[in-house]
Amino acid sequence: MLVNFFRISYSALLLILLFVFCPRRLPENVGKARDVVVVGSELDTALINANLQIYHYVPQREPYFIFVFAPDTILKDVNQFHSLFLYGSLKEQFIYNLLNEEARAATRKDTFNLFKVNNLWAKNQTVIILAVSETEYIKQGIIKYQKMIKKILEESYYQKVKSSFYGKEMDKNIKTHLKKFGWYMDVPVGWMIDSTFKNENFIYVHTHYPDRSIFLYKEKNSLPLTDSFAIEKRNTLTKRFYNGDYILKELTTIEPIEFQDMKGLRIRGVWQNDSLVAGGPFLSYFLTKNDSLYIIDGMLFLPGERKTDYIMGLEVMMNSIKRVDYAE
Repeated sequence: MLVNFFRISYSALLLILLFVFCPRRLPENVGKARDVVVVGSELDTALINANLQIYHYVPQREPYFIFVFAPDTILKDVNQFHSLFLYGSLKEQFIYNLLNEEARAATRKDTFNLFKVNNLWAKNQTVIILAVSETEYIKQGIIKYQKMIKKILEESYYQKVKSSFYGKEMDKNIKTHLKKFGWYMDVPVGWMIDSTFKNENFIYVHTHYPDRSIFLYKEKNSLPLTDSFAIEKRNTLTKRFYNGDYILKELTTIEPIEFQDMKGLRIRGVWQNDSLVAGGPFLSYFLTKNDSLYIIDGMLFLPGERKTDYIMGLEVMMNSIKRVDYAE
């Protein structure tokens, strides 16, 4: 069986076949969604945390990943984790043995190279390998490829959360009910729908333990979709329907997004409610199509606990949403 490796550059992904194995049955991967096993002969924990960790505000500053550091001598004990980052020079046996001669030659020529392989030692696994010609280039290689590595690890994290989400039973009744309002969405059993404000084109689904909700809203709108417009619009809606929630601008980021056949803005940030003495992370999609504005918004309240897994779970649900006219 051929195992596909990818040599990664900023401009393209160049396919390289590095391994030839006899057909084998892969075991299931292990580890929590946030776990990333880092393997090296000389582990520099400060270097990894400084360059490969992703932080967001929930409202406290919270790391995405939990790095599990393992020396290369115990690689066989950790090689079934779903996300691994291996780094080292060609002089280190575990790196040398992982690469074929073509990859070794490319690394000697280029000083350092980044490779990605799926399902190397386990099902649904992502393995990233940073290979350098000399040990002295490790830091330089990590800094050069840090954006690419973080992007791959974040996607692996998301896919792990998504897999867990779709292992749950979905509520067909809620899905049918949402269709009446022009939306499709995958909603697990245990969630509830509130259509009290359906005449104002505002509906939401919610659940407890922890408290999470996703609201869906649409209106006719011909105004330009700007950052300030989106913040003001969300604040207006949550003041009306969520008992006074508002956005903490200083802890919020906004970026362009394309979602299905629509373009718009994605907002990640922190909401706060002074009267309820509450707050937490939220994620919003502001999308436009013709003369209509669509808003999909997920929020979480979970004081004192880690929140990243849950907010990413909300993102999985939000990404399942389709307009009825788009789906059909």
